[in-house]
Amino acid sequence: MAQTTPGKLQLSAPDESPRTIALDQPVLRIGRLPAPENDLSLAHGLVSRRHVQIFCDRQPYRIVDLGSSNGTMVNDIPLPANEVRELRDGDRIAIGPFTLTYEAPQAIEEVLPSEPAPSPAEVPEAFTGLRVEEAPLAPPPVEPPPVGPGRPAGRAADPWIGMPLDRSRWLQYLPYIYSEDPFLGRYLLIFEDLFGPLDQIAAHFDLYLNPRTAPESYLSVLANWLGLVLDERWPAERRRAVLDSAVELYDFRGTKKGLIKLLEASTDCRVEIQENVDGPHSFRVTLQPGGDQHVDEQMVRHLIETNKPAHTVYSLQIR
Repeated sequence: MAQTTPGKLQLSAPDESPRTIALDQPVLRIGRLPAPENDLSLAHGLVSRRHVQIFCDRQPYRIVDLGSSNGTMVNDIPLPANEVRELRDGDRIAIGPFTLTYEAPQAIEEVLPSEPAPSPAEVPEAFTGLRVEEAPLAPPPVEPPPVGPGRPAGRAADPWIGMPLDRSRWLQYLPYIYSEDPFLGRYLLIFEDLFGPLDQIAAHFDLYLNPRTAPESYLSVLANWLGLVLDERWPAERRRAVLDSAVELYDFRGTKKGLIKLLEASTDCRVEIQENVDGPHSFRVTLQPGGDQHVDEQMVRHLIETNKPAHTVYSLQIR
């Protein structure tokens, strides 16, 4: 196993000479208090009494902010409190006015002694090949077992989009000590894979409330909430258009404009309404479908009867 030199921190601060701190112990404690509370004392008001810890027991080295008052920056990015982060070579750690530049452990190159050249008597004879009777016969290849009907060859299921593969993101909600053992990160992936999609739905539920982004299976739920009639045989885009115009439809409900807009959105036909042609308080609805378009007359009558003024009568023509 190749040997390595311990990592280092290059410490620089205003009005101080740069110095090097060797990371040659399992944990380096950094804070404002002197030893024995901290291994590296940084005396300044912006540094908390116990500010950060750097774990040096194995590679990669890790850093965790212990809930400091003024925070810690790594490469000009705030480090969340109590969240373990891996350090990479060249990372800049800012603690108050102090800057610590991390140098990762370096492998020590081992120079292996060269083997002495064999003497002429020890030089092996050149290989001339095996005789035919001595050449071993290669075993025949093993055929894979046949896959039965209805039983496709198995393969690993694709993870859902956003699912990590190495360690669970739920570790950020646990005390940082649980991040030390990689097993727990892999173990939590089981539950994150099971409940992650539900968590994503809850986090982005606003998309379900928008007719333009809601799943097609959820459109009927929105229609029930809004009291609209949607035919499941309609194309999804037509149902989305009706839901998207629900506010305007309710604003003009009971009027000529509102009924025309509702019928046009629901049937995708040209709609004309003539008032008082068959007597007072009456109107005539004319639908002009295009081409071979089929119009459900029963559905159209239901829409008219549920949205017209109660004291009016109507007649329907579909040309």
